Amino acid sequence: MSRIIDIYGDFLRKQKHEKEEKFRDYFRASSAGSCFKKQWFSLKDYDQNELDDRVLRLLRLGTVVHADVEQALSEYKDDNTEVLTEQEVVIPDLKVVGHLDAALLNKDGSGEVTSAEIYDLKTCASYKWRMKFGRNKEKNPSFNYELQVGTYGLGVQAKYEVDDITLSLLWYNKDTSAMREQSIDALQWTSNALEYWETLTEALEGVTNPDDLIPGIDYGVPMMDWECRYCGFTDYCKGI
Repeated sequence: MSRIIDIYGDFLRKQKHEKEEKFRDYFRASSAGSCFKKQWFSLKDYDQNELDDRVLRLLRLGTVVHADVEQALSEYKDDNTEVLTEQEVVIPDLKVVGHLDAALLNKDGSGEVTSAEIYDLKTCASYKWRMKFGRNKEKNPSFNYELQVGTYGLGVQAKYEVDDITLSLLWYNKDTSAMREQSIDALQWTSNALEYWETLTEALEGVTNPDDLIPGIDYGVPMMDWECRYCGFTDYCKGI
């Protein structure tokens, strides 16, 4: 193994973000749509399985692209638009916290926010790109990303007291550098996000033992069959 590859791997493993103490008992917006049992493990600060170096490099590539787009947006100037990047979104009623990638707050002459455009950037390989935009689309797609950006929509609506919002996923193909915007129905996905978090909270209320959440039996455990193959908590739950 190359020394430089080893050094880079060590660097990536040190980039983990610790939870802020004030949000330690909050769900993460980026986990919207996830298995309820997985959410319980995360909430209780169980250690996840170590990611291998290849996966860490893939995640880092997404971080680099995000940083580039964030810098571009920070340099954008428009007197009638406020640009938000990596904006903290907190929804106390749902105990959810996250950081949206980008939002454009459109204002009237008095500076009042009249509408908001909310974006979440996703990097993907060509196979995923074809499943999203090709002729033979996924037959049973997951909707985690839609629920995630819908969650950000709920937070922006509450913070800025604005009803007129649009939601979009910005896709970046890591193999070709192609980019494409996918518009998301704002009413549908803010409603679905609200329902997910409320149902999750109700399902986990009073749960003190993870074995009480039975895979394949209890609703939301998991949400999708394939989740178990990629779960970081397989040391504690064998899935279905």
